[in-house]
Amino acid sequence: MKESNKNVLYFVRIIGVLTLITMLLAALLAVVNDVTKDVIAENDRKKTEEAVRGLFPDVENPVSEALEVSCDDTAFGELFRVKNGDKTVGYYATVNPVGFKGEINMLVGLDTEGKICGVQILSMNETVGIGDVIKDEGFLSGFIGKSGSLEYVKGGGSGEGQMDGISGATYSSKAVIVGCNAALAAYAAYSSESGVQ
Repeated sequence: MKESNKNVLYFVRIIGVLTLITMLLAALLAVVNDVTKDVIAENDRKKTEEAVRGLFPDVENPVSEALEVSCDDTAFGELFRVKNGDKTVGYYATVNPVGFKGEINMLVGLDTEGKICGVQILSMNETVGIGDVIKDEGFLSGFIGKSGSLEYVKGGGSGEGQMDGISGATYSSKAVIVGCNAALAAYAAYSSESGVQ
């Protein structure tokens, strides 16, 4: 057999083996994904429940009810009513603004007057030690009591809706403001549509 034919057969065999290995690995990943998807979904549900309890700490067993709302904000996910028994104690919105390194998954809590009562960061990929400081309570607590529309103002501002960012984490700070604005816009749309005051 000629040398060139041996080389061709060698490459065909290598390609075949690599293709087989790739197919087996893909099948294994599919099986692992199928086995773990329910566990991941349950962990996400528990994490969200814990975050909702953090937004409404005075409510022992908050019950969430998804609401229909028309909101065009691209960061907006869903709006939920939170009840304690039959009484509405507030609302929260799932929002996904884009930070420096991708989406920041957040819950923004609103009281019955439409003011922010808390912000919880569920997940993010912001730079460790820089962008991830947006999850610090000192920054997030600055949103409590805010309503209407918020804007980023370097160095802070004296206006009601003016928010300062974190030095070195401007994109991440602005993303949290965008997320809060999405939640406020969704609540405003819901209250307008449903007549909630």
